[in-house]
Amino acid sequence: MIYFDNAATTFPKPEEVYEAVDNANRNFAFNAGRGTYYAAHQTLEMINETRQFLGDLVGVSGKTVSFESSATEALNLIIYGLGLGEGDTVYISPFEHNAVVRPLYNLKKSKNINIELLPFDKSTWEFDEEEANDLFTLKKPKAVFVSHISNVTGYILPFEKIFALSKKCGAINVLDCSQSLGVVNPSIANTDFIVFAGHKSLYATFGIAGFINLSGERLNIVKSGGTGSDSLNHDMPENGNGRYEAGSINSVAIAGLNQSLKWLAKNNVFQHEKELTDYAISKLQCISGIQLYLPINNIENILGIISLNVENYSPSDVGSILNDEYGVCVRTGYHCSPFVHEFIGSLDKAGTVRISFGAFSESSEVDQLIAALKSF
Repeated sequence: MIYFDNAATTFPKPEEVYEAVDNANRNFAFNAGRGTYYAAHQTLEMINETRQFLGDLVGVSGKTVSFESSATEALNLIIYGLGLGEGDTVYISPFEHNAVVRPLYNLKKSKNINIELLPFDKSTWEFDEEEANDLFTLKKPKAVFVSHISNVTGYILPFEKIFALSKKCGAINVLDCSQSLGVVNPSIANTDFIVFAGHKSLYATFGIAGFINLSGERLNIVKSGGTGSDSLNHDMPENGNGRYEAGSINSVAIAGLNQSLKWLAKNNVFQHEKELTDYAISKLQCISGIQLYLPINNIENILGIISLNVENYSPSDVGSILNDEYGVCVRTGYHCSPFVHEFIGSLDKAGTVRISFGAFSESSEVDQLIAALKSF
């Protein structure tokens, strides 16, 4: 099997992660900090160490890290916790995932908020600061949501420019780093929340994700329940990550994340992915009948993910042929990202064929993909 669906979830994981999860299931599967016994304390120490490893990626305290089950849950907690109401305007990029889009559109129905798309040039994919400034003047942003790396195109968005502009208007800026954190660690200037997904660029397992609260913004309670402390209090904690971590934390998945973060610190995954991306693009550009979705004069900002279509074939047909005849695993369709397909021009083609690389992808595998696509 040649696995090119790393944007969905990275596979395989480092061997250390598998070993850590197995060990945790056998020896650390406890409710951290809720018992007076040694194993519970050990589990809590491991969790807090992992919080700090995540904080170190962006240069902040681990106390700012809240663990959730998925990036989708983390984004829901932020979106519903911001207290958005009637007439508030939020801005999103055309590259956003449904984990952002659907909760916001649900709020649009229930709270009558306004949702606006940030302006990007459809040829170069560059952010139009002048037009955005005009939009922000007409409709002041309450919150701005931007993906660090598009899960459809691999485009690294210029969030720094966007957030610098929106912060002047007092906006809460949320950066979705589901496809990036651990491989590309962002600057945090003008950023209020960073969302991460353990099973993607952090090379951990399913079941662990969360957000980093950089500005200390106090979110309204969306999920409530036991936290293991102050149990006679009917309310959730007023501050700290305990405010957002109701229920038992997934200590087993966190043990895997702990090891994947140590592994990432010793491996330059960014360089590997960038070299593979550039190599694949150069080869794909030479195949007739292949349409690549790339920005004009801006290809250097593509990392790890390439979207394409094959002339006279639907994306689903390409995916099936690659799997059945060549053992190549890719993703096809709209990839849970509703606006980007109108933006790149793949809406009427049933989406794209998405190829995505990871730390364990090899150039020889790219060569096999190229040979397969040449046969179409």
